[in-house]
Amino acid sequence: MRIKRDYSQPFFRQPKRHPIRNILFAVFLGLLLGLGVLWQWDLVEPALQSLGREAPTPTPSASELATRAAERLLAGDLTDAEALLARAVEQVPSNFSYLYEHGRVLIDLGRYDEAHAIGETISDLDPRDARGIALKASALTWQGQPSSAIPIALSGLERNPRFTLLHATLTRAYVDAERWAEALEAGERGLSISTSDSDLLRAYAYALQSVGSYDEAARYLQSAIELRPSFLPTHFELAGLHLARDEDQSAIDLYDRILSLDQRNARAMLRLCLAYRKVGEFARALGFCKDSVDNDPSDPEAQFQLAMLYYRERQFEASRAAFQRCLDYDDGFYDLSCRYRLGLSRYYTGDCTGGWTLLRDSLTLAQAAADAGTISNILQGLEAIEADPQCVEAAAAPVSVQD
Repeated sequence: MRIKRDYSQPFFRQPKRHPIRNILFAVFLGLLLGLGVLWQWDLVEPALQSLGREAPTPTPSASELATRAAERLLAGDLTDAEALLARAVEQVPSNFSYLYEHGRVLIDLGRYDEAHAIGETISDLDPRDARGIALKASALTWQGQPSSAIPIALSGLERNPRFTLLHATLTRAYVDAERWAEALEAGERGLSISTSDSDLLRAYAYALQSVGSYDEAARYLQSAIELRPSFLPTHFELAGLHLARDEDQSAIDLYDRILSLDQRNARAMLRLCLAYRKVGEFARALGFCKDSVDNDPSDPEAQFQLAMLYYRERQFEASRAAFQRCLDYDDGFYDLSCRYRLGLSRYYTGDCTGGWTLLRDSLTLAQAAADAGTISNILQGLEAIEADPQCVEAAAAPVSVQD
């Protein structure tokens, strides 16, 4: 028997819907879920809170930190590189490579005591490792202790005669100890091992300058710059050599190059100030000296040079302020130069008493230093005050040292 189907109807019959029953069932399930959550709240609450928090950032490994530090060094950012290497050392304090690289960057930053301490750490862990010896010798050399550095560097070369940093350190230490022939020999021995170490090239250029081989020194400094183009100290050394040899435009070009790498480099601005003053472009010199003190107001040399430019232009109010800042920030080097000129600036701005006092104090300092030229300038200033009718009382008053 054949069954005739009605294809206008669904093949499977749909059950009848009961909306009230479905609603009651949903409410029942909700109650059960709520009771379960309340019953296990201690377990559920942390999970709910974690949903609203971002996943913690994974801590970079020591090798990742060291890699990032190397990248920052290539870009010339010593500060960031040092911070990254410090973190790598903190994670793996016994890794000699991280310790050594950290010490090298600290030397580049002028933090010699810290670099020496890292060298001691390496030597304590392994007295035979030349890296610790190299850091100690290098730190002592840059601190101005070549006589202490030389035997340490020599002991390191006994352990590793091909360690170029030790040759570079020994070269520089011999120059500072005025052992120039030995400095050249040490540099040449290092260069026979490698001609692609920027520190060694830089040290050998230093030795060449000590014996007057300036052209050759400039070539080695240029090679060092090409190997490490973002390392600014070598740029400064070559620019200073150009300036000393009256190659003024070459020096200016290099200082401009430094500012292209570090736009707020106050030292480069100061050197441009001096370079432009040397070639007689005083307006440009003044602008760069202003930029320098704006970026580093605590530099007494920059304040002194700015004050001298103002003084030259007879802008005595401005020179008075800059000479005062020079004294405020000076650690003794510019004391006499800034003090007596501050005295003259005060006199020229109508402060007879202040000028007289500062000049008398400066005279005592100049006589102690046997500085004949400065003594002559001070005496002329004192005579001018004594001869000035407006300053009779100041010249007759007792003199006291002024802070």
